[in-house]
Amino acid sequence: MKKLTSITILVILLFGCANSAKNDLATLKSTPVCCANLSDISFATQQIKKLTTFDLKNQPIRVFNEAKSPFIAIEKPNNSRFVQVFSYANGVFIQTATMVYPQLLILDKSKQVIKHLKPYEAWQNGLPTTLDLAGNLYYKTQFTLPEEAKYLIFYTDSSLNNKKTTINWRSQVGGSEYRQLTLTSFAKIGIKLL
Repeated sequence: MKKLTSITILVILLFGCANSAKNDLATLKSTPVCCANLSDISFATQQIKKLTTFDLKNQPIRVFNEAKSPFIAIEKPNNSRFVQVFSYANGVFIQTATMVYPQLLILDKSKQVIKHLKPYEAWQNGLPTTLDLAGNLYYKTQFTLPEEAKYLIFYTDSSLNNKKTTINWRSQVGGSEYRQLTLTSFAKIGIKLL
């Protein structure tokens, strides 16, 4: 009986993880948006060289490029020239894990758009991901910030929601292999200003 219960729970967990990108898309569609105007957004401060983790499920939602997305708004410290973004995978198993595709909107001091940046890696050739010592799978990218940058808005490309991408999975102890991972709009991301 214990074995049957364990198998049932495992199947439920796997089924739930496998459908999370579809559920995330449904959540996005049903959630109201805020901040139609960029000047209405409140920007938080963040210390330089400190990694801060955000759960996108707890962030406000806005329309970017005609698609809804959760977002994080940060005022850039004056001495910051780079920002690293860590996209953490959801799920226990790589086969059913999901991950967000981070993007960055850069504004000047008047809250006018300067640039829109995406990670430069060729995703179809295997997005480079790493397992940290705690067993968390993540992808890290770094953006160079222009001198006139004052405000940063991090968001996800929800048009990629429920699409597959190839990752080049690398462990800390060596070795790598290619796997498929589903993109979504809700996950944890880390932000470090340098």
